[in-house]
Amino acid sequence: MAVGVALVVLVPVSLAGSAAAARTAPSVLVYTCGRAFENLCQVNPDGSGHKQLTSNGRPPPPARYAAPSLSRNGRKLAYLFGSQLFVLNRASGRKTRPISNEAELARISPDGRKVGDLENFISVNSLGVCVFNVNGTGRDCVRSTGSFGFTNDNRVLASVSAGVEYNYNKGICLLATDGTGCERYVVADAAHDVWDPAISPNGKLLAVTRAAPSQVTGAIMLYDYATGMLVRQLTNGTSDSAPVWSPGGSRLAFVRDTPTGSSSIYTVSVSGRAGSARQLVAKGCDVTWGAAAPQPHPAG
Repeated sequence: MAVGVALVVLVPVSLAGSAAAARTAPSVLVYTCGRAFENLCQVNPDGSGHKQLTSNGRPPPPARYAAPSLSRNGRKLAYLFGSQLFVLNRASGRKTRPISNEAELARISPDGRKVGDLENFISVNSLGVCVFNVNGTGRDCVRSTGSFGFTNDNRVLASVSAGVEYNYNKGICLLATDGTGCERYVVADAAHDVWDPAISPNGKLLAVTRAAPSQVTGAIMLYDYATGMLVRQLTNGTSDSAPVWSPGGSRLAFVRDTPTGSSSIYTVSVSGRAGSARQLVAKGCDVTWGAAAPQPHPAG
């Protein structure tokens, strides 16, 4: 059933405030915030500039904001409001009509040209990824995928398991462009579940969540995208997930579940030792990272 959507008001970050701001905050992180993670907020990577972007989100029912995803240049923001998928142009303030009404996860491609979501194909009891142009045209869906991300050239990386129907978590696969399934395994790990593929800006590294079997949180790992070899483990815990890259590629942000059932946002250097992550937001979820948004066009 479609969920009504109120007008979204998002406040882009201005870099015109001071020279210091331009030096220290060339990028921003957007995340879900609020008592039930029902709205969107943003923060600078140094922890300054906390801003609430929306105020009309409500715990379900009726609808909450979820799964924000920034293009690398920060100009496009995909997000969910309830089960509806939207893309906002952060320069003009214009948003699309609902691109999907059955979305469970949103991702936008690094160049902002493609957007995708996870949908539940009830007739076959399977999650799948659907990819659209950002104007909502060109819908293309592949079933049996539990998490996904885009490559730098708009291909789809998805968590899958070869030969095991509906068990899509033992490897990260580059999907074939003709829709026939897996073109090649980028990462395979029979002993763990792997989720949340995120390609580095230079295309050389793949960040994933590596979890114990049947779990969706674990440690953040880096793999060589070309060879699939493990490069390093970035976190030591069992409650981390959803890595996203900084626009420059030197850091990752991720979500860490807390013992109280909440979650926090952390960042970590991709060259740092495991366990060197620092907390950025004490209560936040669904994080994304992109360049600081441009000024909006004047009204009218």
